[in-house]
Amino acid sequence: MLKLKEKILDFFYSIPRVLFINFFKLFVRIRVFNLKKIPDGRSAILAINHTTGADPIILLGAVGKKIYFIASARNFGTRFTNFFMRRFTNSLPVFKEKLMKNTTTFKELFSISKKDNVLIGIFPEGKLNKKGRLESFHKGAAYLSFRTRLPIIPVYIHNLRRGVSSKSFFARSNVAEGIISIIANTFHKINVFIGDPINSIAGEIADDFWGPVDTGGYRAAIDDINMALIKEFAELEEEAGGLFIPEDDGDDPLQHSSP
Repeated sequence: MLKLKEKILDFFYSIPRVLFINFFKLFVRIRVFNLKKIPDGRSAILAINHTTGADPIILLGAVGKKIYFIASARNFGTRFTNFFMRRFTNSLPVFKEKLMKNTTTFKELFSISKKDNVLIGIFPEGKLNKKGRLESFHKGAAYLSFRTRLPIIPVYIHNLRRGVSSKSFFARSNVAEGIISIIANTFHKINVFIGDPINSIAGEIADDFWGPVDTGGYRAAIDDINMALIKEFAELEEEAGGLFIPEDDGDDPLQHSSP
């Protein structure tokens, strides 16, 4: 009875997100490459480059499946931003300083990972990156893959208008920045490249080290997964650059920083 109640509530809570995403898709042109690399009937982690706060909405529209995103807890600070993050982008908060507060989120996350056909979205750069090129990756995605034994699928969002400058007043709130970025990308052409799942590496390493804690082996496993992810992203970035020339953002009145 309790599970039925949760499903009913989840359905009603998902209505704003579904309506908004489908409405948004009417006004933005999203082209997805290799969508079949995201498996049906199997859970996975999506590692995504992070250009704007609109990235979760764009990806939800591109993939057409429910994705649980991991986002900084500072984006959940007010009732409005908390509602937006949880109901529109389907995000879970992660605290970067008060680590003990992550216990509830991690429990929910690991519970979600045990379900079939669930996608978990994480941004390995750890912050908005409006410089037009990939920056260094944190190891959260690799750690999550190691602990859940789920494959990581790299997702490269290309040709996205970057919206307001990172130095802008509106950039102080990722939610406000995201809403502006959604508007900025209206009628814009966006390309989404899906990479090869990092599956065998994560699975084999997890099997090798899943037992008595070996600090050296544990760190080596995380590093190997992260390096494989970085390599996949470099290949996707090169593929996108070879196929498309990014549209000039120079006439974008919201963008004030150089690429």
